[in-house]
Amino acid sequence: MASSRRKPRSAGSRIAGIWTPADEGEPRLGEVDKKVDDLYRRADSATEREDGARRAWKINSVRKKPSSFTAIPHDHYDQAQLMSRLAARRKDAVAAHLTERSTTTGKRQEAALSLQAPAGTRSDPRTAKATVQKKLSTARALLSQSAARQHRQEAAAALARQALTFARAQIGKPYVVGAAGPGSYDCSGLAQAAWKAAGVTLPRATTAQANAGTTVPLADAQPGDLVFFHDDISHVGVYVGDGMMIHAPKPGTCVREESIHYGDTSIIHSVVRPA
Repeated sequence: MASSRRKPRSAGSRIAGIWTPADEGEPRLGEVDKKVDDLYRRADSATEREDGARRAWKINSVRKKPSSFTAIPHDHYDQAQLMSRLAARRKDAVAAHLTERSTTTGKRQEAALSLQAPAGTRSDPRTAKATVQKKLSTARALLSQSAARQHRQEAAAALARQALTFARAQIGKPYVVGAAGPGSYDCSGLAQAAWKAAGVTLPRATTAQANAGTTVPLADAQPGDLVFFHDDISHVGVYVGDGMMIHAPKPGTCVREESIHYGDTSIIHSVVRPA
């Protein structure tokens, strides 16, 4: 009988009734191709066997011995089922391979595009030159403003030195109410005369002098600034520096240098810079 002539099958696994070499894990794409081709060959061979079996079955049908041939169509059905499964696995493997290649290609293209500057952002010599010139113009303007500010500060400091020099030269002259020099002074008369020597005209009254310049914090007071006292702004002195001033204190005293805290810090009203 046909079953007695079959050769011993090699070790492997039985998938859907067909012995195949034992696999370890998922087959690779090339292995799938080989297996599918082998299965096609097996299917062709099985088809031929099936045709032969059908002819033999017709011949032997009268003998009522179909049992020796029914295994062949069943064997072919198992092979076809396995072929379908492996074809599906091949299709999945091909799809996965194509997806991986597409992803890799997309990433490469994305990286390449990221390295390319858009046309609107590429360096243009004329644009770069214009940008540099604009920055230079801005820098020159800032330098010019800084120089002008420094010049004004130096000029103001020079005037302040002149006013302070004049005030110092009046030390020892008597205090006289309403006097503005040259032999005697009251507090506002001394301040007015000092800044007049520097070329700056100030009002006569202390209340008006307090509004005739720029108010600055006491901590920022500089030589030549005017320090005003009391809530009614009734007294003024010319600041020397280091917390000292030159002023005409009151009747019966002379022009002198004294601490701005001679009375109490709380009596200091404000500090004004005339120039």
